Amino acid sequence: MLRIENIILYILLTTTILSVAAVYFHFRRRKTPGALFFSATALSVTIWTIGYIIEFYSGTLQEKFFGVQIQYTFGIPFTAVLWYSASIHLKTFGKRPDVKEFIALLIIPVITMLLIWTNSYHHLIYKEMSLFKDEHFLLIEKEIGLWYYLNMAYSYTALIAGSVILFITIKKSPSVFKGQLIIFYIVAVLPWAANIIYVIGMNSFMRIDITPVAFTISLMLMELASRRYGLFDLVPAAHNIVIESMSNGIVVLDRLERIIEMNPAAYRILGRKDIIGQKISQVLTELGVDISFLKSANESDEVEFGKHIFDVQKSTINTKKGELSGKVLTLYNVTERIKAERELRNMNTSKDKLFSIIAHDLKNPFFGIIGLSNIFCTEYEDLTEEEIKNYAKEINDLAGNTYRILENLLDWSRQQTGNMAFSPVRFDIYEAMNHYIETLEPQAKLKHIDIITEIEEDIFVFADSYMLNTIVRNIISNAVKFSNPGGKIVVSVVPEDNFIKICISDSGVGMDEKTLKNLFMIDQDIKALGTMGERGTGLGLILCKEFVEKNGGQIFVESLINQGSKFYFTIPAAK
Repeated sequence: MLRIENIILYILLTTTILSVAAVYFHFRRRKTPGALFFSATALSVTIWTIGYIIEFYSGTLQEKFFGVQIQYTFGIPFTAVLWYSASIHLKTFGKRPDVKEFIALLIIPVITMLLIWTNSYHHLIYKEMSLFKDEHFLLIEKEIGLWYYLNMAYSYTALIAGSVILFITIKKSPSVFKGQLIIFYIVAVLPWAANIIYVIGMNSFMRIDITPVAFTISLMLMELASRRYGLFDLVPAAHNIVIESMSNGIVVLDRLERIIEMNPAAYRILGRKDIIGQKISQVLTELGVDISFLKSANESDEVEFGKHIFDVQKSTINTKKGELSGKVLTLYNVTERIKAERELRNMNTSKDKLFSIIAHDLKNPFFGIIGLSNIFCTEYEDLTEEEIKNYAKEINDLAGNTYRILENLLDWSRQQTGNMAFSPVRFDIYEAMNHYIETLEPQAKLKHIDIITEIEEDIFVFADSYMLNTIVRNIISNAVKFSNPGGKIVVSVVPEDNFIKICISDSGVGMDEKTLKNLFMIDQDIKALGTMGERGTGLGLILCKEFVEKNGGQIFVESLINQGSKFYFTIPAAK
């Protein structure tokens, strides 16, 4: 029959062998987060166990105390700190502890190691020691010193903190590991629970220190988890290499759509760090993001985040039973792609617009001019003076309208190709506006329309004079076109902060909301006949908007059916 002391010896020897094995197994994975520190923890436990065997089976107080000193030499004081360091290293994917932090953590253990070897001079760890014989064992009965309590408090803090960090880190691992949480409960709780039992009963019911045994069991369970579930091989390494280094944002949600994890790219995209645990809908709403995509059945949606556009791909995380346990949102920045696509669409639209103008708006007036001029050539002698005047007027109107179309077309094409010179200068808006309006008066007089100016002198602007002329010409031409004979057009100029606001209003036919909405859009065909059948291309207002914005201003329109229209635009005031 085995004696109790032999059983204890077998347990301690087995613990030593297993802890050496744990050193080897964890050291093999030393390049993965946490593994090297867990290997060092196992080595510390090995030293602790060897010293404990010496203490337990020696026959004299001096020999037993030598065993205690072996335990404290990179053993007992270091185990908890190494355990904590391993947990931090695993949690931060190898970023912590850094060298300075680790050295700071070792200060108390190193002092404790030195004090145990000099205990006879200061008795800070053990005040008194004596041999004690119980029914089975010859043991040391110790009276605890001040530094022992300090080291114990420090070790417990490191041990419990490391266990909590370890458990939280494993708990946040992907769902494939959630079924094995019971193993990690044991790994996290066993070492400090065993040590508490020993400290409480070291001089009474618990004469044997089972702490190194508990540490060894925990370390071997971790090795089992590593082999069977890929704790070290998959979670930290893949997370660090794949997730953290991705330029795309990764947001992990639980089944209630609360944010439980994000990679650095996602933090940069959302611009906030205090959102773990919050609902994704709340966070996005606060950022001004349209959250309708969250309820969309689509696997991916284009979503605007401020000035950027992201292709948000949604995937689900399911349990082994197929139940929804969470979602993963992957955010791909497609701003440049969308911008390029829009530019391509605009280019195609511009090309179509150009062809349309050439094919219809420029060609049709020439048919009229050719037809009327042909009448002059073939029937001139039969025409009355009144008919000649009417035909000449029609030819003049057609030629003038065609010239304006051609002028706008040339300006617009130069603007689109970047060949339009931009030369802003300081000039008096009063003189310039009167000159622009003077050239348009003949067109207005044909319909007996009055152009009224409300412009003060000595108002200076800083703008491109040619572009401003084009803007005013097009807006007033449109006002004349869509005003009834006998109407009026009012042109006013008002300083407003650092800008000059120019308003051109008419009493014409006005526009409906749909026309207003599409007025400045190149891909919309906005064409309407004037009150006397005048034709246009819809290009002039698009050109106006581009020229206004080129000069650093903005353009606005107000209009009601049968009540006229008001065009406002701003240009920078001269300093």
